[in-house]
Amino acid sequence: MTWQNYLNAWKNADLSDEWRSELKRVEHEQERFEGYLTFGTGGMRGKMGLGSNRINLFTIRRVASGLGEYVAANGGKEKGVAIFYDSRNNSDVFAAETAKVLSALGIRVYLSDTIRPTPALSFCVRETKSFAGVVITASHNPSIYNGFKVYDENGCQITLGAAQEITSYLNKITDIFRIPVRELPNLLVTTIGKEMDDAYLQALTKVISRPELVADYGNELGICYTPLHGAGKELVMRGLAENGFSNTLLVQEQSEPDGDFPTVVSPNPEEENSFELAKLQAQKMQADIILATDPDADRLGVAVLTNQNEYQILTGNQLGALLLDYILSAKEFVTKEDTMINTIVTGDLGGKIASQFGILHVQTLTGFKFIGEKIAEMEGTQANFIFGYEESYGYLIAPFVRDKDAVQAALLTAEMALFYKKEGTTLLGKLTSLYEQFGYHKEYLHTITLENNDGAAKMNQMIDNLRKAPHFLPEIVAVEDFLTSERTNLLTKEITNIELPQENVLKFYLKDKSWFAVRPSGTEPKCKIYFQTIAETEENSEKAMNDLKERVLAVWD
Repeated sequence: MTWQNYLNAWKNADLSDEWRSELKRVEHEQERFEGYLTFGTGGMRGKMGLGSNRINLFTIRRVASGLGEYVAANGGKEKGVAIFYDSRNNSDVFAAETAKVLSALGIRVYLSDTIRPTPALSFCVRETKSFAGVVITASHNPSIYNGFKVYDENGCQITLGAAQEITSYLNKITDIFRIPVRELPNLLVTTIGKEMDDAYLQALTKVISRPELVADYGNELGICYTPLHGAGKELVMRGLAENGFSNTLLVQEQSEPDGDFPTVVSPNPEEENSFELAKLQAQKMQADIILATDPDADRLGVAVLTNQNEYQILTGNQLGALLLDYILSAKEFVTKEDTMINTIVTGDLGGKIASQFGILHVQTLTGFKFIGEKIAEMEGTQANFIFGYEESYGYLIAPFVRDKDAVQAALLTAEMALFYKKEGTTLLGKLTSLYEQFGYHKEYLHTITLENNDGAAKMNQMIDNLRKAPHFLPEIVAVEDFLTSERTNLLTKEITNIELPQENVLKFYLKDKSWFAVRPSGTEPKCKIYFQTIAETEENSEKAMNDLKERVLAVWD
């Protein structure tokens, strides 16, 4: 079908006067009608608005119908589907529409009565023994975006196989304007309320490593917290308070849900600007740490008070390594069955800490769904999951949730900061000691975007060129190609297999233990390049990073 076919379908639909007026205004915008948004293992995400290639009432009904057919075909109607949503504009409406479509198909639904974090959805799926789960969110994207994220019965993001099966049902839908709905309330839809929060918070106590420390001294740690207008406030604040951290102050300007995210450029704790208001408030109260969660509260950002009375933001790699070291140090017994999981583009410091403690270190492809899958594989074996993390601010401590969980991470980070404060240092001081022991690790992420029509083709061509000439820098000694599942030692020419699913990612290793990885997007003309350098001093690591970035990025000019 051409984009005009999709446009004509909208023109012929029975739309309200408001929708028809909007259609007339945007009908010349071809991109809005170039097919449907891609549905994959992360579900569907895109800009909100009118058109087949946007998130709106009708495209939400379409994906809900495809999910419903999948649930019914796999015997999941009675188990049902849990549906949560975050603070984004229209998230509550899209959640309700999803419930209407699923219940029209005879599927039991558990529908949240208010905004809740994504990890709470994962918990609810497991608690209610649902067949699947949905959360309406676009994570940390700008306010114009929303999405439809699907989880399996383990509370983990769906696999590629499940996504492909759902897509097969989506492809059979010929008219998105005539999808049946069953109005709310109805007998198939059960409301999920405070009782699920209470159950989650009861499970959250498993995260605490040193309960006596927190009970005796929790009020001595000053915490400034911002939910960035998102869904984290209730569970993060209750989680801290009910576990002994009473000296926590909210950033009031960012405490209430607001899908426009008016006080930030982007509601992303990976971005430094998202901490600006929190820093001002934290300095007034001399808070020891700042905690920031994204709109659906699955990512956590942390900033630490320095000796210069400023706040330094930790990277995802840094916080992940600190949390791992703290968890292992607090354990009475550490065994070789204890397992830490992170991804192929996560920094090496965590792996070195795992090796020092003698525990198992498992790596997955990029994306927390792969970490969740590994946890599921470990069930029924001797392996014992103790921590999982990725560089993009995602952490999981206790597997009663099967996705990254900022509520868990916020609580354990507070405990960790308190422990080091009582030891006379800070998270930054501990990080420095880890660097002195294992080397100064520097990480950097660079994103390349090609907006023109042939951007994706050019991106793929560049990746193919790198694949054919992996020695374009003389210092490269090995390359891992996750598309061919091969690791090639360029010095010995030895080739070994990579035991991971195939993905179009290249990772290059240099003589000095530095590396960089190239990972193109599968859905848009973007490419992420991850860098890591290691040296005996911070200055030398920084210098090596600047040199490596300059030479690698020159290839893309």
